[in-house]
Amino acid sequence: MILNKLHINQSKCYYIHFKPKTKNNSENIRDFKLFINSQEIKKVAETKFLGVFIDQDLNWDKHILECKRKLNYAIATLSRIKKCIPEGLHPSLYHTLFESHLAYCISVWGGISDAKISELFIIQKKCIRVLFGDYNAYVNKFKTCCRTRPIHNQILGEEFYRKEHTKPLFKKYKILTVKNLYTYHCFMDIFKIIKFQSPISIHSLFKFSKRATSSALITPSPSRHFVYQSAILWNTLHQKFCPDPSKSLSDPKGRLKNALFENQHAHDDVEWLPSHDFNIKNLKAP
Repeated sequence: MILNKLHINQSKCYYIHFKPKTKNNSENIRDFKLFINSQEIKKVAETKFLGVFIDQDLNWDKHILECKRKLNYAIATLSRIKKCIPEGLHPSLYHTLFESHLAYCISVWGGISDAKISELFIIQKKCIRVLFGDYNAYVNKFKTCCRTRPIHNQILGEEFYRKEHTKPLFKKYKILTVKNLYTYHCFMDIFKIIKFQSPISIHSLFKFSKRATSSALITPSPSRHFVYQSAILWNTLHQKFCPDPSKSLSDPKGRLKNALFENQHAHDDVEWLPSHDFNIKNLKAP
């Protein structure tokens, strides 16, 4: 940093103590203080780094909460401007204003539990209904006063509250679900790390099998972190989509995305089947 004439802004510096969940060692660090040039650095439980909220437990709750806020704001924006934009540009609006937030650094935090990822999937389906679905059936019907409805429609039954199925809309506009977005980005990131051996700090976390004919990775201890999840994805998919890591990025990129999209709609045309639609073992190389 001295050679590059850079210096640390100590007023903006914080530190987080990451600790195992199974060990309660808070007493050992209660009096611990960190200083830089005699100035004490504040300890925080969570902080924002390059657009991602990192917390001391690495459960990504804060980031998921912030992501949901941004996604809901994007839905409100899309709902207001969709009528002013030609319908042919709506897919571009979705990718620009919504999916850009949903997929940002998803390979880092996307290994969260199914319960947490389902919360984002619900918001994604809401966006699909608002932007591509029957707007009158989804939104406008709730704006109608009961007294203005015909007498036989004043009692609202199950049919009134039934929402439009989103799976046909995902298929029509060729949109991947949040779970498949995680699979796609996580696999492409590990492919780049192996191909370019960069960044070396992350590449050094992976250990390759010593078998001469294999480019598989030795999986670390099970967790929801990137190293374990990406190793599982690589070992499952690399023989189908990029048996030779020396190939260009464009070769597995398009093939994987097409395979994820085809598997997403291969089992049922209307209902979502998570055990099949998002199962990477069902992917078939085109």
